[in-house]
This record gives sequence, C-alpha cells and structure tokens, in this order.
Amino acid sequence: MAIYHLSIQIISRTQNKSAVAAAAYRAGEKLKNIEQDKTYDFSKKHEVVFTEILLPVNAPKEYSNRETLWNEVQRKEKHSNAQLAREINIALPKELNREQQIQLARQYINDQFVSAGMIADWALHDKEDGNPHLHIMLTTRSLKKNGEWASKQKTVYKLDKNGKRIPKLDKDGKQKIGARGRKLWERTTTNYNDWNNKDKAEIWRKAWSDTCNKYLSSENHIDHRSYERQGLEKIPTIHEGYVARKMVRQGTKSDLVEYNNKVRESNKKIEELRRKANKLLETIKALQKHIKEMTKRLEEKFYERIRNEYIAREIERTELEIKQTEHEIKQRKRGTSQRIRATEQDRLLSQKPQIRNGKSNFEEPDYHFEPKGRGR
Repeated sequence: MAIYHLSIQIISRTQNKSAVAAAAYRAGEKLKNIEQDKTYDFSKKHEVVFTEILLPVNAPKEYSNRETLWNEVQRKEKHSNAQLAREINIALPKELNREQQIQLARQYINDQFVSAGMIADWALHDKEDGNPHLHIMLTTRSLKKNGEWASKQKTVYKLDKNGKRIPKLDKDGKQKIGARGRKLWERTTTNYNDWNNKDKAEIWRKAWSDTCNKYLSSENHIDHRSYERQGLEKIPTIHEGYVARKMVRQGTKSDLVEYNNKVRESNKKIEELRRKANKLLETIKALQKHIKEMTKRLEEKFYERIRNEYIAREIERTELEIKQTEHEIKQRKRGTSQRIRATEQDRLLSQKPQIRNGKSNFEEPDYHFEPKGRGR
C-alpha cells in the first residue's frame, strides 16, 4: 500500500545554510559556491536517479544551469535572515515504475509551483530500499515579466469592505491631492507573493495526494489528512528517515523501526477488523434493501387484492341493483297493464243499458211521423 509523506522546510541564512551546497547534495553534482569560493562535490552519490530544473515562462534560460541559478539566488538574498529556498520532501509510491514516478513528479511540480512563478530544482532519490522520494528546491522570490528578480514586498492600495480604495484624508476630512492634481489613496505593504501563507501547505499537501491517486489504483490511494482527521482509528507511524533504515540494513537494532513495525502490525489488525465490519454493514444494507423491496412487493400485492375485491363487490352490487331495477320495471309494467284493462272494462260496462225494477233505462227513440199532404 502506498504511503503518504510530505514535509516542507526553509533553507535560510539564519541556519548558516547554503543554497548551492543543498542543490549539489540533492542533485549529486559538483557545484562551486562563488560567495564562499568553495566547491561542493557530491557526484559520488549513487541514489540520485533523476534531476531536472523546471522554469516558469518568464525565467531567464541560463537559470536552467544549477550552479548559475543558486549562486544568483545567494547573490540576491543578502540579508542575514534571508530565505534562500523552500524544500519539499515527498515519498514516492513504490507501486509505480520509474517512468510513472517521473511523470507524476513533473506534473505535480508544474501544476503547483512552476505555474505560480517558482523555479523548481528537483531530484529523485532511490537507494533500492523501498523508499523512493523527491527533493524539490524552490525559489522564494518572484520574477518580473522581464525575468528580473522582484522585490519580496510590494505596496498596494488599502481597500474597504466593498473592495474600493480608501482615500487619504487631510485634517478637514477631505481627500488629499498630490502632485499633478492626483488624488491620494491609503496604501499598505504586503508580500509580493502568497507562497508563505499558512494555507499553502495544506493546498500543496492535498494536491499531492490528489495527483498521486490519479496514477494509483483505488486500493492504493493515499490521503494527506491525519488518521484523526479521516475519522480512522489507526495509529500513526513515525517517519524513519535514512539513518534508521541504514542501521537496520547493517544489523543494528533501531527502536524507531521496531516501533513502526509494531504499529503497522496493529494497524493491519485494525484494518482487518474494519474490513469485516464494513462487510457486515454491506450485508446489513443488502438485507435492508431486500426487505424493503419485498415489503414493497407485498404491499403492492395486498393493495391489488384489496382493489380487486372492492371492484368485484362493486360489480356484484351494481348487477344486483340492475336486477332489482329490471324487476321493479316489470312490476310497474304489469301493474300498469292491469289498471289499463280494468279501466277499459269499467268504461265498457258503463256504456251498457242498466235495468232497474225490471225496466230498462233504455229510452226508445221518439218517432214522429208527419202526415203527408193530402191529395188534391
């Protein structure tokens, strides 16, 4: 499994350090320190397998020469507390081959440092002890567009909360007017670049893990956060360094290496328990999902049965109502027919002569004959 290690340090005059000496050691080269008229020769270092200087677009081409670059840095940084270089040491994933390691390093350095205006002098070391790593030396002073070194600080306008310039006022509260009738504004001094900002370290650390993980398989992914920040109950190891590993190779006991071995063994057990717990959680989630699906299907079947029963009852009720209605219609028809017949019979009967007291109430017609005229 890939490991995460990234440390940042400043090479400064306060520590009586030399940027030329540091560069010679990291690159495994012979370089002359012009300032001290001293030569540093580390050309016999065999663990240096690759070196490179990456320049921003506005940097002079001669700075691609290591000796020229760092002597120029020391010439510019004269103060006794001057920062000569920023160094970043990074553990490389041994899961990658050499070509991939170089490609990964170059991408990270270009994206995070060179694109911001820094000159990067980096070297890949590998002693074949399972600890390939990077040494990245970065310039701390910005370059102007013309390639000259910029000041470490610059003057900028003070801005209010709305981002507008704050006018410089006189004792009457009016804005001061300078030469040529120009309005004067409040100014302040700030760093020329933001490379020393505290949040930069976190940004660079996260960027390394993000870039690394693009090259690594998912099971080998790394995280720049501590175990505590990740919410993991792992025990952190202590960076061993070259000396501790050299002691072990020579057969000498190293308490630091032994401690880390015990920590790794404990973390393996913790990781195994975590895998089992995660597997159990996955099983529980799968069961919950299955139960949810089964419940949904049962509910659908239940509601379907209820719906079908309701429809059947409604159909049965409707059919019964139809039969009752048809029966009522027949009954009404039968009753109406009977009433019609009875009425007709009554009418016919009412038209027949009635006999009362042996006499008919039928009146004979009154026949009256007029006598015909007498003959003449």
